[in-house]
Amino acid sequence: MRVRKVLDSRARWTVELDMKAHDRWVRASVPAGKSKGRHEAVSLPIDESLKRVERLKRSIVGRDFKDQKDFDRTLGHLAGERKEKLGVDLTLAASIAFYKLRRRRIISLPTPMFNVINGGLHAGNFLAVQEFMVVPRKFERFSEKLEAGVRIYLALKEKLEKRFGRGATNVGDEGGFAPPLEKTEEALGLLEEVVGELGLLDRVSLSIDCAASSYFDGKAYAMDGRKMDRGEYIDHLSMLAKDFHLFSVEDPLHEEDFEGFAEFLSKVDSRVVGDDLTVTSIDRVLRAHNARSVNAVLIKPNQVGTVSEAEEVMRFCDRMGWTWIISHRSGETTDPFIARFAAFNGAPFIKAGAPARGERVSKYNELLRMEELL
Repeated sequence: MRVRKVLDSRARWTVELDMKAHDRWVRASVPAGKSKGRHEAVSLPIDESLKRVERLKRSIVGRDFKDQKDFDRTLGHLAGERKEKLGVDLTLAASIAFYKLRRRRIISLPTPMFNVINGGLHAGNFLAVQEFMVVPRKFERFSEKLEAGVRIYLALKEKLEKRFGRGATNVGDEGGFAPPLEKTEEALGLLEEVVGELGLLDRVSLSIDCAASSYFDGKAYAMDGRKMDRGEYIDHLSMLAKDFHLFSVEDPLHEEDFEGFAEFLSKVDSRVVGDDLTVTSIDRVLRAHNARSVNAVLIKPNQVGTVSEAEEVMRFCDRMGWTWIISHRSGETTDPFIARFAAFNGAPFIKAGAPARGERVSKYNELLRMEELL
C-alpha cells in the first residue's frame, strides 16, 4: 500500500491511496465538500492523516478479508465512529481501493443531474440556492441523456453571453455558470426558456439544491431579496416547486429541521432530498423516515467514511421505495469511482456537476465507456 497527498479541484490537498492484491494495483482518491453538514465524518488536515498511515497499514496489510463489510468493519474500529482517529479521507480512500479490487457486474446506468447554474457557496453571485440542475429523465440511453445535457449547457452559455456578456459564463466549483442573477425564479425561468427553445420541455425536468443551511441565520431564511420565517419561506419555496414543476428539491430547510422538511414534503409533488439533513448516515436517515421528512436521499460516501455504510443507506432507501442519488462533492478529483459505484449498485440518479471541467467529465466519460459493455 502507498499513500500520498494530491490536489483536488479546489486546490485542496487530499489523500490518494494505491493498494495491491494478487499482483493487481488499484488507486483511489477522495473528494471534499465546501457545503458540509455538521454531522459528516471528520476530515483531518492532510498531514495529520498521513501521520496515521502506518497505523492503517499494520491493521490491513497482509490480512485476508472475506468481503467489503469485513474490511470496512476493520476500518471502522480503527478510525472511530466519525472517522476522527484516521480522518475520513484516509479511511474512505482505503475503503474505495478495496472495493475496486473486486470484480463487479454493471446493473444499470444512472440518469445524470447536471448542475448548470451555480449559486450559494459554490459561486460568486447573489443566488442563495446552490445548484440549478437539468435532469434529462425521458431518454432511453445514458449517452442520449448526456447529449441532451451538453446541448442545454452550450445553449445556456450562448444565451448568457448575449444577455449579460462573457463574464456571465465564468463557472463555479462544479462547472455550472455563475451569472449575475439574484432571484431563484430568474435562474429557473432562464433554464426553462433554454430547454423550451431546444424542444425538450417534455423530456427534461428541473431540480434545485437549496443547501438552505447556508442562508439560514438561526431565525430566518435570506432568499430572493427577502428575509422569511419558516412558514413564509416554505410557502415561497413550495410555490416555486409547483410553478416550475421541479423534479427534486434538495435540502429545502436547514440541516436540523426534520419537521420543516416534513411540512415542505406535504405541500409539494417533488422529491424532497436529504443531504445535510441525512449525511449518508443510517441513524439520520432513520430519523428522517420516522419524521416523514424526505422521500429521497443523497449518497456521498465521504460523508460517512466507508463504502459499506453508504450501501446500507442505499438498501434502506430501496426498501422504503425512496429515490437515491449518488453524488460528487464540490472539491473533486479525477477518480471516476462514483460512476462505477452508481452503475454497480443500479443507482437511479447521479450528480456529478456540469458536463464541463475534467474532474466532472471523468465521471460522465466513464459511464459512456460502461454503456458499451451493456
